[in-house]
Amino acid sequence: WSDVDAPRLEARLSQLSRWVVDAHAAGIRYGLDIPGKRLAPDDGEAHRHACLRALALYSPEAGS
Repeated sequence: WSDVDAPRLEARLSQLSRWVVDAHAAGIRYGLDIPGKRLAPDDGEAHRHACLRALALYSPEAGS
């Protein structure tokens, strides 16, 4: 979350989603740490799905 230099929420979520897709395609272990949700580094289809789901369902109110 803090590694993304994007002023708007939608741009930040989009960049994180892109990184998830790219890391998965490259076979790299990755994690996700957004306000209100942390997924430890892992790999595989289930992890990709969990990360993308967390990003898709992210709500600023829930992350506060």
